[in-house]
Amino acid sequence: MKLRSEQISIQKDSTFIRKIAISFEENDAPRVYPIFYDTELELLSDIKLFEQKGKRLKKLYLETIDEEVNLDYITSKKIKSVVIPAEKKVQLTYLVSCNELMYLSSLPLFSYNQIDTLEYQIKVPNEFGITHNTIYKDSLSFYSIDSTKTENDVLLKLKVAPKKVEPDPLQFFGIYKNMKVPLMRTLIIPNSFEGLPAKYMNDWYLKSVLPQKGLNTTVKEKLDALTLNVTDASEIVNIIYDYVRRNFKYVAIEIGMGAFIPSHVNSVYLNKQGDCKDLSNFLSEALRYKGIECDLALAATFDHISDCDFPSLSSANHVICVAYINDEKILLDPTDPIHLQGTPVQSLQDRTILIVNSEGGSFYKVNRFKPEQNIINYQLDLKINSDNDIVEGAFQIDYKGISSNYLRRILDIEGQMDFNVFSHRFLEEVLGNQQISNLDYTDSSKGLNFKGDISIKGKTFSDESNRYLFIDFLPRLIDPESRETLIEGTYIGNTFKKILTAKISLNEPIETFETIEHYHKGDGLSLRVMISAISDSVIECQYSFVFDHILTEKENIDTINKILNSFKNIINEPIVLKKHNG
Repeated sequence: MKLRSEQISIQKDSTFIRKIAISFEENDAPRVYPIFYDTELELLSDIKLFEQKGKRLKKLYLETIDEEVNLDYITSKKIKSVVIPAEKKVQLTYLVSCNELMYLSSLPLFSYNQIDTLEYQIKVPNEFGITHNTIYKDSLSFYSIDSTKTENDVLLKLKVAPKKVEPDPLQFFGIYKNMKVPLMRTLIIPNSFEGLPAKYMNDWYLKSVLPQKGLNTTVKEKLDALTLNVTDASEIVNIIYDYVRRNFKYVAIEIGMGAFIPSHVNSVYLNKQGDCKDLSNFLSEALRYKGIECDLALAATFDHISDCDFPSLSSANHVICVAYINDEKILLDPTDPIHLQGTPVQSLQDRTILIVNSEGGSFYKVNRFKPEQNIINYQLDLKINSDNDIVEGAFQIDYKGISSNYLRRILDIEGQMDFNVFSHRFLEEVLGNQQISNLDYTDSSKGLNFKGDISIKGKTFSDESNRYLFIDFLPRLIDPESRETLIEGTYIGNTFKKILTAKISLNEPIETFETIEHYHKGDGLSLRVMISAISDSVIECQYSFVFDHILTEKENIDTINKILNSFKNIINEPIVLKKHNG
């Protein structure tokens, strides 16, 4: 494609019309260009195809193919594909009309096709104003924006050389996961809300959700039965929160306004299913009925294209419930079966949410967990067998806080029998792909505890003077990532502190030695490794690793990999133990 231009005209009745024109260069073979549109909100019309001959346009026969989108969670999208003929310079034009102004929430500045130039023009009548914010603008090789004011309107012009990205099927429906691509977030607001874009979006959402509230008698009776004789607010929240998560099925999102406006609370209760906004709306109504003050909040999870720090529907891909107990905000995500009340929601750590309320709404930054809240503790008590030099013994691993969430989610999905198989395989990989047996685990509110036996082969041998011991079977610093170094964009999921103590009883006496210590420190990272001789027959390996990041990003990836490589070099070098002279 040579050029894609889009002229967007805002109407005084809060509707808008998009006029799209795309210029195609000649190609040896025919092509098919898909137009995706939302049948609930958008009307596709006036599709025309022209051959470009210099400055003249000659109208061509139009061949189109209509397709349904056969996905359970996408209910309103259709595709109309236009056949682009071969060996012709062609221009395609069409109109898309929409009756919901809030749906004009973003202008993608990237493309799945190779496009030389991308242009947008937005005409906004004087009765409205436009607020906008561009993310990842630095990734564009060319970016130009200006505006012109006339007697009746303001014309915003945007011209870029778009970033080419590889297409993912969900991206065609506006679902952007793990993408760092340029995007202009937009919001058109009436003049009465000038300077108050967050309040406008808040009030629009509050008004849109209000008709979906109101519990019937059946639901109220169930909630009363669940909380019979319970008066403590925190306990009431826990009971109803757990009830929704255990008894309601999570179904994925819809597209269009259906991605944000929930179903009625009574329908959600009757069907015992819903997506994030359905379950959060039901939860908030249920808690409110029991006297707990609640709000809904728009949010963006870690894998969304942008943070929810700007009032635009493109900023959010998630809805949660916020309860208030003793003036404290309690974040509740009924789609997360692992989340504990009173702690940050794991997928929203360091992200901003827009709390929707009758006071005009407010942005709130979700805290991250501190590494000290997520301890992983390894204890190994090992002995070298005198007969065959096999290192064997017992191990114990404690996962505390949300460091256990990865395994807990597997347990929740797979069930106990399958989890036994998975955890056995997983921990063998964690423990250097060595053989483990007699594995047992305990699941408690504080975390997961594993105990078992381990047999380690091929890690020690001796000659006349020395015994050589390799410790590369010790757990790596970051799991469940199997890479020894990470790539930018890797989602770790939580901060943590990992502690290891491995005592190894030897099968012959050695000369004791001064403790060997390695220490590395970086921004949000520290690693201390110590190898010491407790006696002439026991050595001890210890490490402490603090990781205060959730994502690997451009700013931290070099430091992270430097420390990971340092640890790799430490454990790959054999420990040389001098045999005792006597």
